[in-house]
Amino acid sequence: MRTLLILAVITVLLLLYALWGREWLKSKPWSEGFFALIEPVEIFCFKKSETIIVARTLQMLGAVLTALTWLGSIDITPLMPLVPDKHEAIVKAAFSFLPLILNALGAIVEHLRNRTTKPIELVSIPDKVVSENGAVAVAIANAEAAKTEAVSEVKIAVSFPDIPKDA
Repeated sequence: MRTLLILAVITVLLLLYALWGREWLKSKPWSEGFFALIEPVEIFCFKKSETIIVARTLQMLGAVLTALTWLGSIDITPLMPLVPDKHEAIVKAAFSFLPLILNALGAIVEHLRNRTTKPIELVSIPDKVVSENGAVAVAIANAEAAKTEAVSEVKIAVSFPDIPKDA
């Protein structure tokens, strides 16, 4: 039970950091040293994406719960008196699949984050509006082209930092 409590606290701290803490800390001048120190870790672990840190937290939680279940450290028998007898098998099965479900959710969220790169304002425009309004379609195509060009320029600049931009 102690392990689960520690795991829950770590999970809550990671989620609070991803949802509100990182943005708040970035706005404070006194935290610049912290982010200068932690930025390489953020890039390596979750590409500085709050969505990916949430996804990987879910995956880590699923993996840890799987290990704890396998080791026999998690026992739900104290909770079973609260469950009606006719639902006992369903609750035990659901509890057994919880780590797998958490891990799968984390993988799905990370996949969606890596696949969806347009701003939500562009994604949420109905297809009918895009097909009927040429200006909207052109604006979305320009945004996609600008994003692709910006990513290419950054990759080139990072790959060849000594080459002047105008060369």
